[in-house]
Amino acid sequence: MRFKFPMQKVLEHRKVVENLAQKDFQDAVAVLNEFQEKLDKMNQEILEAQARAGSLLQVGGAQGPALSQIHEFLKGQKIRILQQEQKIQEIEKIVEYKREILRQAALEYKIMEKVRENKFEEYKAERKIQDQKEMDEQAILRFKKTAE
Repeated sequence: MRFKFPMQKVLEHRKVVENLAQKDFQDAVAVLNEFQEKLDKMNQEILEAQARAGSLLQVGGAQGPALSQIHEFLKGQKIRILQQEQKIQEIEKIVEYKREILRQAALEYKIMEKVRENKFEEYKAERKIQDQKEMDEQAILRFKKTAE
């Protein structure tokens, strides 16, 4: 007689749900990282523009149009950075939501896994008792044959 968990299909389903939640979470984290990288690039562009403006100021001369272009770029870039930070905050909320879904799915799977382990332990204990009864019966039958 072999151990058969009556809720094996439920256990397998919960594992599939956990795997899907893991994939969704990883996808959301990847999007968040992508937006973070874009924000970092924007900040780097601001630093580069400020460095160009500094070098133009040191050179001096008729650099007015170039400086005004850099100034306009910096103003626009700051607005884009604020928008990007808002998008990142929204994505962080999504990531937290997906993390919670993943945590719940993992918890449900672990609960089912624990139920399976408990049932298996019960099965082993039952099997041990049954095997002991069989061995006792065989010992009694052998003893009767030798006594006769």
